[in-house]
Amino acid sequence: MEQHHTEREQRFIGLAAELAEEFAVRAARHDEEASFPYENYARLKESGYTTLTIPQELGGMGATLLERIKAQERLAMGDGATALAINMHFNTLGLLIDLYYRFKASAVEAKLRKIARERLICGGSGSEPDNAIYSLRPRTTARRVEGGFIVNGRKIFGTQSVVMDYFFAQALWEDGPKGPTVLTFFIEPAKTPGLAFKDDWDVMGMRATASRSSELKDAFVPDDDVAAQYRVGRMVRVTKIFAKAPFSIGAPYIGIAAAARNFVVDFMRDRPRFPLKHPMSHLPSVYNKVGEMDMLIEGARAAMWKAAAEVDLDDGEAWSRKAVAARMIAIENSVRVVDLAMRAVGGASYFKRLPLERMFRDVRAGIYHPFDSDETLELLGKTAFGIPWLAEPKD
Repeated sequence: MEQHHTEREQRFIGLAAELAEEFAVRAARHDEEASFPYENYARLKESGYTTLTIPQELGGMGATLLERIKAQERLAMGDGATALAINMHFNTLGLLIDLYYRFKASAVEAKLRKIARERLICGGSGSEPDNAIYSLRPRTTARRVEGGFIVNGRKIFGTQSVVMDYFFAQALWEDGPKGPTVLTFFIEPAKTPGLAFKDDWDVMGMRATASRSSELKDAFVPDDDVAAQYRVGRMVRVTKIFAKAPFSIGAPYIGIAAAARNFVVDFMRDRPRFPLKHPMSHLPSVYNKVGEMDMLIEGARAAMWKAAAEVDLDDGEAWSRKAVAARMIAIENSVRVVDLAMRAVGGASYFKRLPLERMFRDVRAGIYHPFDSDETLELLGKTAFGIPWLAEPKD
């Protein structure tokens, strides 16, 4: 359906569209080879897209959350894997940007200026094996030493690992002066001998994201690279800052869904499903499926765009509840859209020569991002009754 955007939004969407058209030509090859699209990243840097969310006063484009998700949706229509990968860059930047606005720390400001100026890539991982609440109590450990910390642990899903200039992670400082404390740090992989990435990204979909596992083995993290710290349990309530990352994940998947829908319309336009003279003579189910796809995409956009537009109107739990709900709607609707696209096209969609097979695999990665559907429903249900999603720590 036709969309209406502001002039600023059109500028960001236009840049994303230009890149998407170029990336689409290479998407199938990188998926088949499970190779990382270095040339895509060169263009992202050259165009300035990597600075999309950095404040203008620090050298970036200054896109709002709504402008970002609209641009990301458009980028994913060309290459879902690249859009998802660079989204992790924006997520990592988001924490730095929030810290900059809240505390005006000179070290954070300097880092953001450097990232914008040199077009650096941020990434990393909070996720850990067999740890569903890694942000609340990481298994990765930090031990205090002179000038910083010695960190040991493992992380998974380190998207765009092969091009990271800054690596984000969290570790538990068990002996913190106020009790067990979670450290959030940003280090440079090239300057951290104890950080290593494993060549283990052999997966069903999103194969071109290089989301490798990593290991921190006696890695030294200087005090200056610790961006934030909080006592264990103090992130129990899902705050606006914490909700931005899972919320924004919905945009690339809507883009994949929109691309699948558009492919069906173009592909089936001249392929009648039974032999009648009129070239647009299809079984009613084809029209119905496209109609349902449009409804699902518009529903996902409505939820995502409304929540994003309200981010600056609410600083706490109300926006966060809406954000995790919108993200779930976006993911579940997008999965359904690609399923419908496969059914509308029929058996031909099962072949790799058509992009639907890749989209079908890629869109399913969305169901594994936190919060997953069960966590989302539990959070919404409990908080509706005023029940904390997880127990608050006792002082």
